[in-house]
Amino acid sequence: MNIEFYNCPLPAQFDTKILPTQKPAFIGYEPDFAAMEKIAKEYAHYANILVIGHGGSVTSGQAFYNALRQQTNKKAYFLNSIDPDYIAELKTDLVPENTVVVAISKSGRDTTQLEMTSQFFGYPMVVVTMAGSSLEEVAHKLQLPILRHPEIGGRYTAFTEVALLPALLSGIDIAGLLRGAAEVYALYEKENLAWKSASVAWQLEGQGFVDMLGLIYSHYLFSAANLATQLCHESFGKEDKGQTYMFAEGSEVQHHTVQRLLGGRKNMAAWFMGLHTFESNLVSSYPVPVHSVPFREHALFDLNGIPLAQAQNFELHATLESAQLARIPCMYLELNGLEPVEFGRFIAFWQLYAVYSSLLRQVDPFDQPAVETGKQISFNKRLAYKGLL
Repeated sequence: MNIEFYNCPLPAQFDTKILPTQKPAFIGYEPDFAAMEKIAKEYAHYANILVIGHGGSVTSGQAFYNALRQQTNKKAYFLNSIDPDYIAELKTDLVPENTVVVAISKSGRDTTQLEMTSQFFGYPMVVVTMAGSSLEEVAHKLQLPILRHPEIGGRYTAFTEVALLPALLSGIDIAGLLRGAAEVYALYEKENLAWKSASVAWQLEGQGFVDMLGLIYSHYLFSAANLATQLCHESFGKEDKGQTYMFAEGSEVQHHTVQRLLGGRKNMAAWFMGLHTFESNLVSSYPVPVHSVPFREHALFDLNGIPLAQAQNFELHATLESAQLARIPCMYLELNGLEPVEFGRFIAFWQLYAVYSSLLRQVDPFDQPAVETGKQISFNKRLAYKGLL
């Protein structure tokens, strides 16, 4: 994994004085492998896994599965909505005979999480929550197995039971994920890629670049977009500080939001992400009868046989060069490829990026006070509907 900067300020010099006395709880956390392996063995015969939760309860697990799903023949689904039509569709496609449900909530008192979970009572189910929660009490009364949620905020739980259990149930190599994360965590108190990126983005915000567009040129890597968004917005979007992060998949992004990037207000920086190596060796192939079809003052024959991996990176670099010419600040993060160790590095990178970005802005990386008011209002509306308020 490597990163380059264009039209950007230089990264600030790393200074350990910015770091709190204690390391973040997610660094050095040891998951309960024995408990996870016991559960994975017990439910190994189920073809489908349904993970129910919000935010950090699903974003990391969803990123792991979607990025690495070519490793497994299991199907994983992630439910984070009480949309009744979608839930009805899931219940039609997923039946108790072939589906294990993993219900996740740190607090165990999230109203919509319990509403979603209630739709699947009667299915084989594992609960991940903290001791003393309402969800734990439900699990006890229904005699469901319980896995403890660590004392770590959901968005930082990628390498805990929260995301590792669904990955293990899916057959993904969690040992590789953990090795990659450990490599990045080992650099927490040293200059590293996450620090460099965070310090550059922080300086850009001070220069008026309050929007950050992430252009991800890999369909499977794009699976981490929701997690990256959550880590940034919940961690350092506070006290009237922090950039807006939006992600789009390349090359589709070139057909809409690149227009905003290059032609709109000059308050948006760009973060390009791609792969050095793709697994497939597919090439563009045009049958002989269409070789002579005119195309951009050439013929289709001139494009025949170009590897799609090369074409994808041509699109990335063409857009990057266009942004450079337009004097747009750009960062380019390249992964060697998509395999567990490298993807583990990538997710750990975003965790440290969120922590450093928060510390640079002098806000707490681990709270999210602005979202609690809406939760109470929505709960009160339910009570009023029932005539209890």
